[in-house]
Amino acid sequence: MKILDCTLRDGGYYTGWDFSDNLVNNYLDLAKHLPINIVEVGYRGNRKKKSYFGEYYFLTKTKLQNIKKKIGNRTKISIMIDLKDWKTPKELELNLKDCRSCVDVIRFAVNPRNLSKIKKYLEITKKLGFTVAVNLMYVHLTLKDKKIISNVIKLNKYFDILYLVDSYGTLIPGDVGNIIKKIKLIDKNLKIGFHSHNNLELALSNSIEAIDHKVDFVDCTFTGMGRGAGNLKTELLLSYLGIKLNKIKIKNFKNIGNVVDKFEEIRNEEKWGATLPYMISGSTNSPQSEAMQLIKSKRYNMTDIVSYLFKKKEKKINIIKKLNFKKKEVLIIGGGISVKKKINYLQEFLKENKNLFVIFSSSRNIKLFKNLSTRSATCITGNEISKINKNYLNKNKFIINNLIDDKTLLPKKNQNFFKLKKNILSKKINNSPLAISLAAAKEINAKKIFLIGFDGFNKTDKINNYSLFNENQKIINFYDKRLNMVFLSETSYDVKNRTSIFKYLK
Repeated sequence: MKILDCTLRDGGYYTGWDFSDNLVNNYLDLAKHLPINIVEVGYRGNRKKKSYFGEYYFLTKTKLQNIKKKIGNRTKISIMIDLKDWKTPKELELNLKDCRSCVDVIRFAVNPRNLSKIKKYLEITKKLGFTVAVNLMYVHLTLKDKKIISNVIKLNKYFDILYLVDSYGTLIPGDVGNIIKKIKLIDKNLKIGFHSHNNLELALSNSIEAIDHKVDFVDCTFTGMGRGAGNLKTELLLSYLGIKLNKIKIKNFKNIGNVVDKFEEIRNEEKWGATLPYMISGSTNSPQSEAMQLIKSKRYNMTDIVSYLFKKKEKKINIIKKLNFKKKEVLIIGGGISVKKKINYLQEFLKENKNLFVIFSSSRNIKLFKNLSTRSATCITGNEISKINKNYLNKNKFIINNLIDDKTLLPKKNQNFFKLKKNILSKKINNSPLAISLAAAKEINAKKIFLIGFDGFNKTDKINNYSLFNENQKIINFYDKRLNMVFLSETSYDVKNRTSIFKYLK
């Protein structure tokens, strides 16, 4: 059985695939002296992607060569391919040709519902000389649908390893063994790998069961760093195999401890692990990405998240008012510090543009403004309403999303609330304050939308804000061709029309 450590690849979901050079160098120096056979260092992503992704998502040839040089020839290097990144097999082939000299294994994240689309991608990759692995996601579905296994094995001449990925962290002891038995009944020679998630704190138990059933590969990450609840901890697997079973030899656990300490510093900020929301998502066969998104958005408290994941239903609240008016120009005010910095100029801007309709995307800066109630509204989502005093709540107007679920707190009296007719953005992010604000601006037929207070986040110093940054960037990208957006202040977002508020003042 071989060990594949994918800390940099899976851990990138928390850091935006940005890691310090010092951390990576220490990690690689350690990995090459441990009984780790393969290190998966990230993605070979498509550079046409618009949202921000870091260095270890767009692994360059030079970077891969440097990693290979650091880690040596004994340890193999793997990279992951997300098929959603690629329109054609030829496009992927051109991308992968450059890294044949420094990459050994290519792994494909494969949705079992899209098996018919992967054949040519696998075939081209295998012809290039790589070891090819199919990471079969949502493997719990195979417990009820036997055809998934037989259909993927039909493609086995195009890949070398079939990885079973417990995407939702929902498998329990017994499940893993049953799935492996089904595979071996069809093809006893097929190499099998197992990738666990720790939603139910069963990553080690399920991995031991996979090992007992003679799988060929097991995945792990240092401190369990990985999407959602995270993965099997590398240090735990090494301790189990090295100390308890004495199957592998580790010369110095002190060096492991030093690297673990560095990743623990990130975990203290990012807080991956089997928290209650991830436990519920694992128990209900729900995407842990949904729980992760709710936690990272910082718009909901733990009680709201747990209630929503457990019930998952929309609130039946009768808000009949719609935005049945038109405004040519809109000013959307975010929660950034630039609003406070430029408040005097903003007041002047509003005096000179009395027909502007003002939308507060966040309640954070509403105290800076007075006498705007007749031509303004505040977006409400998550627990935002708990941050607003009753006096403001009674006197002003508010906008909510067209779909209201158990995550959104609303008052019993909602006569001054307006509901969107439609929000065309993806449901995964359309409950964001910025998404609601822009949907409202589109609904009232605004020809020009000014934005201020969307400063962005420092992606290197505040990596815990990466999720919010990426969410807002996706929203901005979506509306880029649909609305005429003008940013009036400094911003770290990638925007088309960046200008200055001073240009609009006399």
